[in-house]
Amino acid sequence: MFAKRSNPQTLLWPGTQTDKDCDAPLPTGGYGCPFIGINFMGGSKEYGPMYKLLQLGQKYGKIYRLYGLGMPLVSVSGKENVKALVKNEFKGEGKGIGTYLFGKDHNVGALFGSKALIYENDANIHGRLRKIVGEAMSPVAIDAALPSIQDLANQQVNEVLKEDTIQMEEVFTDFTLDIAWKQILGLDLKEEDITEFHKMMHQYVAGIMDPILLVPFNIPGLMKWTKVGRARTYVVSKIEEKLDKLEMDGPDSSTLSKLYFATDDDGNKLTREEVIHNAILLIFAGSETSSSTLTCASLLLGLHPNVWRKVKAEQDELVAELGEDFTRETLDKSVYLDSVIKETLRLEPIVAGEMRLVENTVEVDGKQIPKNWFGFFNIKQTHWNDPSTFKEDGSHMDVRKGFQPERWLDETTKPSEWMPFGEGGRRCIGERLGMAEMKVFLGMMARKLDRYDLVNVHGDDDIVWTTTSLIARPADGTVIRAAAADTSHAVAYQI
Repeated sequence: MFAKRSNPQTLLWPGTQTDKDCDAPLPTGGYGCPFIGINFMGGSKEYGPMYKLLQLGQKYGKIYRLYGLGMPLVSVSGKENVKALVKNEFKGEGKGIGTYLFGKDHNVGALFGSKALIYENDANIHGRLRKIVGEAMSPVAIDAALPSIQDLANQQVNEVLKEDTIQMEEVFTDFTLDIAWKQILGLDLKEEDITEFHKMMHQYVAGIMDPILLVPFNIPGLMKWTKVGRARTYVVSKIEEKLDKLEMDGPDSSTLSKLYFATDDDGNKLTREEVIHNAILLIFAGSETSSSTLTCASLLLGLHPNVWRKVKAEQDELVAELGEDFTRETLDKSVYLDSVIKETLRLEPIVAGEMRLVENTVEVDGKQIPKNWFGFFNIKQTHWNDPSTFKEDGSHMDVRKGFQPERWLDETTKPSEWMPFGEGGRRCIGERLGMAEMKVFLGMMARKLDRYDLVNVHGDDDIVWTTTSLIARPADGTVIRAAAADTSHAVAYQI
């Protein structure tokens, strides 16, 4: 006879043990199908990716438990709750919480890189990495990159004007990947090489999201026989070639150069492996998030021509005052454009932040998240429930009724719970670069386009969204028909 019976719950949903030494209860929630759990990754065409997370949040509140991908999870939303969660980071091995690289050094780990900043949980090593990588993302570094970013944006906007209709998602993806090879890596690519680079990065980004990579064993021949592995090998080879060139010729203006030559307070540089892994992280994070946000912004500006006219007028005035070049002063004075981007990120942010493995039970808002569970902060639900913008009918998050950039221009209406770049010590280190890319491109569009029309959206048609991406994107990729600007004078507007 067994002295103690097994808990049926933990047999059906392995790992869901509670911490009996903690007086706080588990959050409310549900586990779904035994062994597998709830498919929280699934989305809807009306909402976008991970619609299930919103449904669960509306049912259970700001903090709730679920079971998904064979793991016990807790979703945390609300800025104060997220702060309470992430304050438990960097407390040492076996304490608090830490980011978790699925597969460790195989599969996802091998493809992404275990030495990337995002996966370092040692406080001292993370601080050192963040300081060095941060130098490559500093205001001075971004200012130096602006001419290159402007040149690439200008090229892409010219391509828009050449076509009768064009899908903006492709334009924005090409733009962010061009920044990747030209500015981040500092490569000198010929036309055929650019096409190959874009192709390989598309394969890498698509492949690394494949759930099969989460299997708990090495996939044989991953780097040689799979598309994502070959793509990663190609990108690393380009980085290696550039590092060899930097070693011979010395520093240049690329982000990779700054990563390679930067030193910490003791004069130590990043290892070659750390440089490669963090360069890949910057490319992946920057291209995926910026292109998605720009695609959504182009949809929103097409839906709201009055907002588009205000963006144009602001850019016309800045050109008259400061000239054609996008400088730090130009970006700082693009106040209305800044509010458009922030409002886009409020409505359509990345849905959820990086998973944290709970290494020692933590409490958030009177609820326990037990040891060996996973916690994540729910960004979109945080935005949804922001008391400064919330409306019972959900219209504050609707792309037609809720898109109001002006709310950012008044302290009494400004959102109070906005966190598209994360929170705490792991807040997105590429935030400055991402915002600069988006401001320059949308600013260039406003200067060179008189107007544009959405080809596949008519009247009050419902918007159809992708269901499997990290950030919601219009399913058609925002197809537009653009007309070139024929005047350079500012149009009067009221903000």
